[in-house]
Amino acid sequence: MYNAVPAAARAWQALFERVFADAGVHVRMIAHGWPEPIAALWREPGLCCDFMCGWPFARSGAMQPIAAPVPSPPRYAGLPRYCSEFVAREASGWRTLEESFGHRFGWMAADSQSGFNAPRAHLARHVRDDRPALYAEVRGPLGSPMKALEALRSSEVDVIALDSFLLDLLRHHDPARLAGLRTVATTPWTPIPLLVAAPAIDPAIVARLRERLVTLHDEPEYRRLLAEVVLERFAAPNANAYGELESLARFAVERGYEAIR
Repeated sequence: MYNAVPAAARAWQALFERVFADAGVHVRMIAHGWPEPIAALWREPGLCCDFMCGWPFARSGAMQPIAAPVPSPPRYAGLPRYCSEFVAREASGWRTLEESFGHRFGWMAADSQSGFNAPRAHLARHVRDDRPALYAEVRGPLGSPMKALEALRSSEVDVIALDSFLLDLLRHHDPARLAGLRTVATTPWTPIPLLVAAPAIDPAIVARLRERLVTLHDEPEYRRLLAEVVLERFAAPNANAYGELESLARFAVERGYEAIR
């Protein structure tokens, strides 16, 4: 989910290789990425540790929560939270989300909190009886965050919404990817994607990984590894908090805004 660019992928691998070794958990790391849908990974019965979007997690009712990341930039306030950023080209001249109305919106995936559910709920607040559609054209699913960025850069769409933590990873590892782009609005904070294990994984392994993850920020040898993935620490997750994401989906539907339009 957060292996947006090679440098970020290498940083995550270095961190988790150390975590698994220190926790005494023997795993096989597998590469997973576009065009294979990430939902296919979440269905793997042997999945021991992987990031999962909070909205699918809330709907699954079965995945075992391990830990939630706490991003290091100050705006996260030391909490396991994130938001969606509405991103447009600087050449548009837009400074507000409302200026993008009447143009072209691109959404990432229908099961994505940051790329669909959160922006949909945010946009639903702007619809009116005399303005049930906000955009002249909507394209989706674009498939992945990087594909959405490509669509924005190539002028296939004029505004997209992406995970703030993923964008902060790009700002750290590959800021050139965001050159010429601007955030024009953000959604409210919601619980961040969390690390999960499949239902079949031994709960003792889940507990061992959680114990290792939520304490490693106190150890000097982990400071550089955490810094490279733009994290302050990991926190024990509040699984019940993710029900808020389903409430956002219900709000959009109640507003008659089932689809972004």
